[in-house]
Amino acid sequence: MRRRLLLALLLAAPLAPLAAQVGYLPTESPYRPIQHGSFLEGSVGRIYGGGGLLDVGNRDGTSYGLRYTLRAKNTLQFSFGGWTAGTVRNVVDANDSVATRNKGAFPSRLIAGEIGIQLNVTGGKTWHGAAPFAGVSFGIVHGGQVVSDTSGYAFGTKLFFAPTIGTRFFLGQSAYLRLDVRAMLWNLTYPPAYALEPSKQPGTTTNSNAVNPTGITSQYTITPEIRFGIGIVL
Repeated sequence: MRRRLLLALLLAAPLAPLAAQVGYLPTESPYRPIQHGSFLEGSVGRIYGGGGLLDVGNRDGTSYGLRYTLRAKNTLQFSFGGWTAGTVRNVVDANDSVATRNKGAFPSRLIAGEIGIQLNVTGGKTWHGAAPFAGVSFGIVHGGQVVSDTSGYAFGTKLFFAPTIGTRFFLGQSAYLRLDVRAMLWNLTYPPAYALEPSKQPGTTTNSNAVNPTGITSQYTITPEIRFGIGIVL
């Protein structure tokens, strides 16, 4: 009896490591470890700004970025970088008549620096080559004043944050492709001239013709962006 029990234990011993693979042999597992932790990443994106309540905020433009990423833990990653975007924005003359005060869209470049925190859903591994993530970036962005804007509105310099979701597609261990979507949140500040009645067509106390008759002097706006990138190991 003891011999039979000992023989059964010896036969079962080689099967124990296979059971630990949760149904997959090591060579057949869809998960692969990410061996490197630091990458240099370049990206190109498209911004779809709404312009805010008064439609004078920055909107619609192509962005270009460069950043350094570092995986501190399997699930946690940090990034440091910057980007620039050639957006456009509407110029409004607050003193002109209602019908002609919108002077059209003019170029308005944005320049920003940011840091990011990223949570890797699959930890330090890929699943069938993909590594989905969620994160958030914090930064500072600057936009200059358009010369033809006589009402005093300028994007200026402001803080922003941007929740992000996306995934990386690893091309072996030395590089990956990246796709993400994010929503940049920043504050637009409107000049006092927007609350005044235009000299060429003043309104009345009950029917204002001011650009901004609401009295709101600032507004947080959401500016969506979709980005494509490539990262290479350092």
